[in-house]
Amino acid sequence: MALPRLTGALRSFSNVTKHEDYSEELADLTTKRSKLHGQLLKSDLTWKKIIKFVDDNLDKREHQTVNGDLKTILQAAKQIVGAENGQEAIESGAVFLFKTFHRKECVGHNETKAIKQMFGPFPSSSATAACNATCRIASHFTEEQLTALIQMAEEQSDENRVVFGKNIVFSFDMHDLDHSEELPVNGEADAQNTISLDYNKFLNNQLNHLQNYCGEKSDLKSLEKVDDSFLWSEVGKYLNESQGGTPGGPTTEDLCCTLYEMLASTKSGDELQNELFELLGPEGFELIEKLLQNRSVILERSLACPNDNRFQALQEQCKKFIGENAKPSYGCQVTIQSEQERLLMKQYRREEKRNARKEKQTGEDAEVSGEGLMCFDPKELRMQRELSLLNARSMPVLGRQREMEFEKIHYPHVYDSRAEAMKTSAFIGGAKVFLPEAVQRENNKMYEEVKIPHSEPMPIGIEEKIVYIKDLDEIGQLAFKGMKRLNRIQSIVFETAYNTNENMLICAPTGAGKTNIAMLTILHEIRQHVQQGVIKKDEFKIVYVAPMKALAAEMTNYFSKRLEPLGITVKELTGDMQLSKGEILRTQMLVTTPEKWDVVTRKSVGDVALSQMVKLLILDEVHLLHEDRGPVLESIVARTLRQVESTQSMIRILGLSATLPNYLDVATFLHVNPYIGLFYFDGRFRPVPLGQTFVGIKTANKVQQLNHMDEVCYENVLKQIMAGHQVTQDVSNNTTLYISRDGVCSC
Repeated sequence: MALPRLTGALRSFSNVTKHEDYSEELADLTTKRSKLHGQLLKSDLTWKKIIKFVDDNLDKREHQTVNGDLKTILQAAKQIVGAENGQEAIESGAVFLFKTFHRKECVGHNETKAIKQMFGPFPSSSATAACNATCRIASHFTEEQLTALIQMAEEQSDENRVVFGKNIVFSFDMHDLDHSEELPVNGEADAQNTISLDYNKFLNNQLNHLQNYCGEKSDLKSLEKVDDSFLWSEVGKYLNESQGGTPGGPTTEDLCCTLYEMLASTKSGDELQNELFELLGPEGFELIEKLLQNRSVILERSLACPNDNRFQALQEQCKKFIGENAKPSYGCQVTIQSEQERLLMKQYRREEKRNARKEKQTGEDAEVSGEGLMCFDPKELRMQRELSLLNARSMPVLGRQREMEFEKIHYPHVYDSRAEAMKTSAFIGGAKVFLPEAVQRENNKMYEEVKIPHSEPMPIGIEEKIVYIKDLDEIGQLAFKGMKRLNRIQSIVFETAYNTNENMLICAPTGAGKTNIAMLTILHEIRQHVQQGVIKKDEFKIVYVAPMKALAAEMTNYFSKRLEPLGITVKELTGDMQLSKGEILRTQMLVTTPEKWDVVTRKSVGDVALSQMVKLLILDEVHLLHEDRGPVLESIVARTLRQVESTQSMIRILGLSATLPNYLDVATFLHVNPYIGLFYFDGRFRPVPLGQTFVGIKTANKVQQLNHMDEVCYENVLKQIMAGHQVTQDVSNNTTLYISRDGVCSC
């Protein structure tokens, strides 16, 4: 092996030329890496050590369960790390997951951040599965055993760790150099005899050389002794040397004020050096050096001793400079002020003028002005602003603050796929949103057709349990007679509707069973007035507000049949169905319209007792708040909430709606706790999946558009009827309907 191409001077300080210490075996990088890898495997915690630890500390009966959990952790690590990285990387990832979750019960923010920093983006389900499996494994061991396992690996790794560069050997043997290769130090040819690798000795020699060269030890000592008047005296020396007593130049106070402001800024030494050179010029080299060397000491001494007369004059002069001069006297500076700073400076100048007038009128000394100046300190505001700008410069633009700004609060009973999609990078970053993969397109000369398939049903969660009618109490079984179980949406809502008094807002697709949810709340109210097996019918009233009279009649028939076994009377109260006071008193449930109930609750006399007996208010089709009848519903809800506050009575409000985009706003209006009483179910919970088909006519001629639209509509309707499906067609009022021989409608 050829020697490195080093000069003789550099080779003299190393052992490169010593062939006896050279070993070709150590130069083999492959051998070194394999040896180092083996040492790491021995010292660090590995997957085999975890398996051995489990085998040594558990009985054979528990091995099967724990082995299943270990396989779960390996599978989760495989999904997080990636199967393409090999078995060794997967096992290392499994060890990392075990270390992360061995003392945790759930995947928290810190654990998610640690895994993301190690592996990048990962599926949350894998992390949850690894956390649960690790918790189950850790439950078989004591805290001391787990701590001993982790600490044993850390201690072994600390003992076997070698600091980089520790095994490098340096030769302190001095070799004689040729005369042609002499290296003079500081211009002295004989200084090579004193060369040493001892840094402290070298530093002492350099300091001695500097002191001998300058010949003034007092100047070096003066750098250490900085008193309160150091800045004042040095500026005075600079002005005497540069101006020589020439009139018209800056005074000592003015220059001290400017220099103090520059030293107190948050700028670095290099930036400050350039500005000081622009201010002082070439004559101020010595002053610039002293100011930069003693910058911190000058500021500390000045702030620690504010009673000095010169420093007081300096502070007052600084404040005058900031308050009066819009342009700085020295240096090329640009002043940037925020709106808040501008207003404070304006108020500061106003206070200063007011204090000056008081001083002139009363003949007092400058103490009043001094007190006024201390009320607002522009220098302190400037310091705070520069510090905040410095901190903001180091913060990432798209960091945690932006993530927290876009972070949406998760509500437990809201199943909104659109809201979940809006959290993704496509919506936040402004990327285009494409149609699903299963979309079918048909394109011809007449039209273009796009068929969007129905959405997949929502997967059943772990906590979801179907509620069977046989598990209910006697009242529930009587009301739901003939039914075997509640559907999925009703089972999710059951606990809150049947066992609590919480206000609720239910948003579910059409046909999802919202009427039976209303029945659950009605049964809960009835159960609260049962005493010794008897329902106290004169203690409560239930009001069901339906949007139309026809729907009110339908709901009256439905609830009458369901509640008949319980002896509950249901009556319709609309403009067409008037009830006497006796009938109202004998009725426990009223089905009415918004306008009718608004009139009843507006009366101040007569019906007050009726409104005070209401314990449950059910509002069907709450999305009518956005339409012309919305103010009527608003007044009903507001009047009910006012009654609850004034009488301190309990009136439960239940809102039912099929489509409601701003469900959070409506929940707030109804005083619904979004974490308990808000239930939103999107199209994935629809009992009959709903697909969508869009047909676009291509022609631009209006007459041809109508003809082509009729043809396409007729073909699609005929296709559906021939397939045995039902068809409902909506047309405008001025459209003529034609009946074909086959009984098919066309328009």
